Amino acid sequence: MYPQIICHVMGSVDGRLLTDHWTEPFNGKKNELIGIYAAIGRKLNTDAWMFGKHTLCEGYFPKTFHTGDSTPLAHPVPYIAGSTSERLFVIADPDANILYESSTVRGDSIVAILPETAPAFYLEYLQKKGISYLFAGTKGDNLNIAMQTLAETFGVESLSLQGGGIIDGAFLQARLIDELSLVIYPGIDGSANSTSIFHYIGKGNPSQGQSLELLSVQTMENGVIWLRYKFHKNHIKSD
Repeated sequence: MYPQIICHVMGSVDGRLLTDHWTEPFNGKKNELIGIYAAIGRKLNTDAWMFGKHTLCEGYFPKTFHTGDSTPLAHPVPYIAGSTSERLFVIADPDANILYESSTVRGDSIVAILPETAPAFYLEYLQKKGISYLFAGTKGDNLNIAMQTLAETFGVESLSLQGGGIIDGAFLQARLIDELSLVIYPGIDGSANSTSIFHYIGKGNPSQGQSLELLSVQTMENGVIWLRYKFHKNHIKSD
């Protein structure tokens, strides 16, 4: 059992995510247009929402946790903090080293996805901070296990995945996305090396066996377009 996962993302007309690379809108302020994306995200009304590690640390928690003791627990189990908000914020941290200044992001309680090898000392630190956590295999990158635990242990039925491109690409490769909520910003990046909406860094084609069905198109303020697609997942034949 997995949550319903909606990948909610805003990109330029050429599918890029780095907002500081985008051209300015001709009749409005960039931040106002990005605010439209945030407002749509709230309308999705999911039980949880999620960033990739780079996005979270860049915007909220830039410092790294350091400990000399890297001894893991023999049998780590998920931990639910004593007091959690109605909506949860999920973060994938395969390095198990984010130094949190708060137990919430925008008022929503944090749930960290960690490797089973996370140091016991770090887990103790998270518990003292009131931060919940779960495990995603020995490397902390098994998203299928993470989403299953999120549903079965934390009761999450729906999740809004809000990037960046690397975590979006990882979810695409794991075939976990049910819907794409794509907000088109009326501007251009143009750089060949900018991060794309789905920026998978592994080998192979992460979209193999998946197709999109257009559900709706909506014109928002100042030239912003909101597209919704349903993912269809076909059986992939093994060689």
